[in-house]
Amino acid sequence: MRTFTYLIFLLSMPFLACTSEEDTLPRGTQLLRNTDLSSNPNSITPWNSIGSQGFNLGVSTEIFRSGSQSIFIENLDSLNINLGTWTQTYRGIIPNAGRRISLRAYLKGEDIRTFGPESNIYISMRMFPVEDDNGSTGGRFISSQSRVLVNGTFDWRPLEVSLNSIPPQVEFIVVYLVMGPRTTGKVFFDDITLRVD
Repeated sequence: MRTFTYLIFLLSMPFLACTSEEDTLPRGTQLLRNTDLSSNPNSITPWNSIGSQGFNLGVSTEIFRSGSQSIFIENLDSLNINLGTWTQTYRGIIPNAGRRISLRAYLKGEDIRTFGPESNIYISMRMFPVEDDNGSTGGRFISSQSRVLVNGTFDWRPLEVSLNSIPPQVEFIVVYLVMGPRTTGKVFFDDITLRVD
């Protein structure tokens, strides 16, 4: 009987190892790369801009919070209904379902003005696929858009949003830094982190 129990224990070891490997992300683990946008002075990879008509998206080597550069979004047309967006995709080990993750970015604003209910500067994250096997989209998107209104001219300040419980069946995560429709001015982003809490 003792040999049988020992055999069962040995056979279960690979499964126990898999379970611990799936949850190897300790609290505080940083999921994004190039968080200060300065790992390479010639590239901000893996950050990507999604420019829309009327928006100017770029890199500033004159204004930054840490490192040697930041990224910015600028719009001068209060009637522009497009979006200006920076993104990064995380395709590494996904924290186990139920874990908490937090997205934080530091913003610096120059004459930010909003001209409608959808106007704002915000950060968000989306889990992909957008539906699980049961067709549920619950808990797969979170945004600061309706929580904090960003206005005026201001120095570096944090903006944070947290997903309290990662849903099951997540394959990758995309973070977004956005200037919404009918928002004018110039906003800089730096020190963007996605951490396991």
